[in-house]
Amino acid sequence: MRLRSLALAFALGVAANALAQDEPRPRPTWQDAMAKGMAPYHQLTVDDFPINNKAHPQDNFYINTATAPQYHFILKPYNGFIYAAIDEWMVFSGLDKNGTSRKSRFKAMQAALPYAQAILDINEIHARQIAALKPGELPSARGNTVEEARTQLTVKLKEFLAVKYKEGEAEAEAFMKATGHNANKKKVRELMAEIRKRLEATPATTVPFPDAPAPGSSPVLTPTPIPPVSPAATGTTVSSTSSTAPKL
Repeated sequence: MRLRSLALAFALGVAANALAQDEPRPRPTWQDAMAKGMAPYHQLTVDDFPINNKAHPQDNFYINTATAPQYHFILKPYNGFIYAAIDEWMVFSGLDKNGTSRKSRFKAMQAALPYAQAILDINEIHARQIAALKPGELPSARGNTVEEARTQLTVKLKEFLAVKYKEGEAEAEAFMKATGHNANKKKVRELMAEIRKRLEATPATTVPFPDAPAPGSSPVLTPTPIPPVSPAATGTTVSSTSSTAPKL
């Protein structure tokens, strides 16, 4: 059975959880992300696709990638208004283990790994591009009150990220279409090589995972602190059914 078209789903938790400068909060780490089922970007193995015959019954396997921007914003009064601006920005990226699975009847998962890896690599490229954005390149907002400024910033950031996510979705869809949804193995290899070159040429600006696992191995949990942030997440799936990636 062929994989069906990619569907992109994302859940932004920026509205209620964003941090203002006067709201201290423990710093999220990869330990927090992994506790929610998110794994850092790595080379996929069959073990990354646990058997689940109930999830996504129409698909042989299902991969859910994750891009989770995190930010901190400041509020400043000026000339009768409250201004909200992002001053810290970072992005967690990798695999959503909660939404990734395969069917027990599917015996070709090893052969399908290059196809799945290419999709994860595409997500990583776009996650790095998002992570490379500077605070001045991100939305800001103005309101008559603190809450209005917060709300406006949330709305603008959600719209801003939606455009960025669609760019990754479009590339993944083009890859799947060009390869006949993994039917054309030669095309998969050709495009995967091109995608890998682009990935290697893209600076690794996402939150680094300490003691990064070697290709083919499972990540080892080692917490590392980062500046105060608030959650947002995106899930990319190889299916016509949307699902949501974990929020930190």
